[in-house]
Amino acid sequence: MKFSPRAFSLALLLTTYVVALTTPAFSASVFKVSNGENTLYIGGTLHLLSESDYPLPDAYNTAYQQSETLVFETDLDALETQAFAQSMMDKLTYTSGNSLADELSEKTIANLSAHMEARGLSLSNFMMYKPAFLSITLSMIELQIMGLTSEGVDKYFFNRGKNDDKTILWLESPEQQLSFIQQMGNGDEDAFIQYTLEDVETLPEVLPKLKSSWKAGDLDTMYEESMADFKSEYPDIFDTLLSSRNKAWMQFLVKALATKPTEFVLVGALHLPGELGVLNMLEPVSYTHLRAHET
Repeated sequence: MKFSPRAFSLALLLTTYVVALTTPAFSASVFKVSNGENTLYIGGTLHLLSESDYPLPDAYNTAYQQSETLVFETDLDALETQAFAQSMMDKLTYTSGNSLADELSEKTIANLSAHMEARGLSLSNFMMYKPAFLSITLSMIELQIMGLTSEGVDKYFFNRGKNDDKTILWLESPEQQLSFIQQMGNGDEDAFIQYTLEDVETLPEVLPKLKSSWKAGDLDTMYEESMADFKSEYPDIFDTLLSSRNKAWMQFLVKALATKPTEFVLVGALHLPGELGVLNMLEPVSYTHLRAHET
């Protein structure tokens, strides 16, 4: 199976815990969901942003102020612990004497080395990374070069919620998120890294368009540009990254909507649109774009 690193790079930013804009028709990728009695808010996030992306669209602040509980994809504090860092290294790096040289062709190693050198880095520092971890690293390096060095929507509200003593919950454990990453590129490691090298070059062109769609609340366009082809060409990976996780979240979300405390659920923006997106799977409840200052 071949993989689409662009989809993986964007998934990092838009689905797991990774611009000059015109005035949008909607205020943001924030939705008010109601069953007639209770309400929750769902906000699509980008996990990394640049300083120029702040302040966030007003609809995010409105949803935050109307909510007693914040719900994230995972425990963001746990991601910063030494225990998680060790678990990540155990699962995503070679620990038994192997290295990338055992997985990748000489041509791919040469291309990787040239790519790293062009960015002032040495491939020797990354030879113990498994391909999935290396792909994330290549994407992160490129995003940082593009100025995405600030905390994303999730981390911003996570920290704000702690300071404001809001209840904080999450949908999956950090270890579950690691398991999703581990599956990327398995069985086709060389092609995976070759495509990653090719596609990170497109990020400067693609990312501003996606950020524009995100800020405008135009998730259908975002989905069509980044995931529609990926879904048909790589259904297994699409299922791992998006649809299976969305389905797993439904029990929690349905229960949350049945209770009086109002939740603000913040998940990667690409979890929301599409036939198997969170919003569609929550039907028959109603949902609408939340405009700034709406309650």
